[in-house]
Amino acid sequence: MPYASKVDKTMGAETVGHLKLLLETELGRCREDNALDIAMFLGVDGRIFASSIPNELNPREYRLLNLLKGNLAHICNQLSGQNMMMSVEQFEAGTVIISGVGDRAFLVFLTTKPVEITKMQGVLANVVTTAIVVRHLFEEKPVTPEVLAAYDEAVAAELKRLTRILFVQKFGETKEFKKNKEIETYFRQRLGSLIGPGPLEETLTLAYNEVGTSSAYMTRDHWNRFLRLVLEKLREIRGDTVADRAEKEWKTYLDGVLSSFV
Repeated sequence: MPYASKVDKTMGAETVGHLKLLLETELGRCREDNALDIAMFLGVDGRIFASSIPNELNPREYRLLNLLKGNLAHICNQLSGQNMMMSVEQFEAGTVIISGVGDRAFLVFLTTKPVEITKMQGVLANVVTTAIVVRHLFEEKPVTPEVLAAYDEAVAAELKRLTRILFVQKFGETKEFKKNKEIETYFRQRLGSLIGPGPLEETLTLAYNEVGTSSAYMTRDHWNRFLRLVLEKLREIRGDTVADRAEKEWKTYLDGVLSSFV
């Protein structure tokens, strides 16, 4: 039976680059899901922390963005020191939605599409959810079950979703992934030299199937289980002497790699 060990395919922001990716991803998701045109995350000092802006702006979008830029200093002065919750302003060029993110930052969403404020409850609720998510990310809080339990369902689900998105896009850059590739190469070379290419592929395939995941996502428990499986096969093919010698050498190597900090 496959080894019952759950692989956690989520990932928190470990670098500034990861944080920027998460912020931009969240802004993009909110902008697209709510049919808004432009999304920005700014500090009250005018700094732009993240944004989601189409590569090409039509004349109305460009006009509305310039309107925002022209009023940005005034908006920042109004927000400085005040924990504003929500503001919706309509102009001839379109609608500007501002949502506070703590007392030192805020979100801005722009849309040139005709909208009725009385029919924007769903969009505004989603903007509030995004503001909470962005604040959580910006304050570099962990995404653990205990932390998520303190949020409502929409916020918790979005934070969890973002950790999965980050995992998919950035896991290949992590030290865990690099260690696993090194271990995979080591076992493939050592085992192949003892049993040959044909039995090697069969043994590895059966071992990975039994463990229940691919080498990229293996944990210490997975690798220990994998090692036991390949040693059993090696013992069948080459006997106890070869298997015992390999077990001692391979266990030492595996423990050393998994315990290293790099």
